[in-house]
Amino acid sequence: MTSPRIGFKRMVVGLPQSMANRAAVETALDLAEFLNIELLATFVADPTLPTLAGLSGARELRALDQEWQAIDVAQITRDIDHAITVARQRFAESVKSRTMKTSFDIVAGAEVIASLIRADDIVAIIEPTHPGEKITRHFTRLLDAAFETAAAILAVPRRIVRTTGPIMAVATGPEDPSIRVALEIAAALKERLIVVTQPGTLLSPEILADAEQLGVQVEQIAGSGLVANASARAPFSAGPQERLRVVTRSRLADDAPRLFSTLHGVPLLVVELDRAELAAEQEKRESR
Repeated sequence: MTSPRIGFKRMVVGLPQSMANRAAVETALDLAEFLNIELLATFVADPTLPTLAGLSGARELRALDQEWQAIDVAQITRDIDHAITVARQRFAESVKSRTMKTSFDIVAGAEVIASLIRADDIVAIIEPTHPGEKITRHFTRLLDAAFETAAAILAVPRRIVRTTGPIMAVATGPEDPSIRVALEIAAALKERLIVVTQPGTLLSPEILADAEQLGVQVEQIAGSGLVANASARAPFSAGPQERLRVVTRSRLADDAPRLFSTLHGVPLLVVELDRAELAAEQEKRESR
């Protein structure tokens, strides 16, 4: 099972600890289903919490009681077990009517997820609903682990402004891998393709021919090719109203944690520059 040409075979979803953001999770699951790829949900059960709770000087602030108390190790363990149960149940509810192959894994830390990721994966990172969770060790390590791999990364904001609309490729030139990936996704979702390129850039005849064969309408607009500029419009402006943006990693700033502040309610798929080469190698291996 693989998405054609672009070579994606799985989506690995890092489930948020709270699982409160159902809409964002559903957005990631929808894309996996449309691309007809396998879905692996991972839930990080941080093993350091019980260890931290066992330290003699460790205390927690109880907001309701407005006082510091010793951490209850047994309660921490029960809370983790409960969170796993709830995450498993909600994931099962979300995929019960879907057609793609799915699985649910519990991992001992965000670093373990990196060992599960392959170059032909899409790693979906869900923005936490609570702002405080964005600076937690769990989330920052999950984000770092994803960017340390060669996989594509799907950054899903906690607030989704639209679930229909064209797919946008923010490209540096006519051969930018984001264009091919965005075209295949547009075909799978039956949406238009918008390509943002430098003024005067012409799309390759191969892309235009493939778009015609796939039945995808292509629109090209001039822009700087930077994610920040493509994302700066008001969410409900008279612009392209895209539902997903695709960009290569070279277009991103080095500060990965700030990525979510640039999304403005639109998911962003970040692909490697050598995506075409990776896909070609994958096709060769599968044809043998």
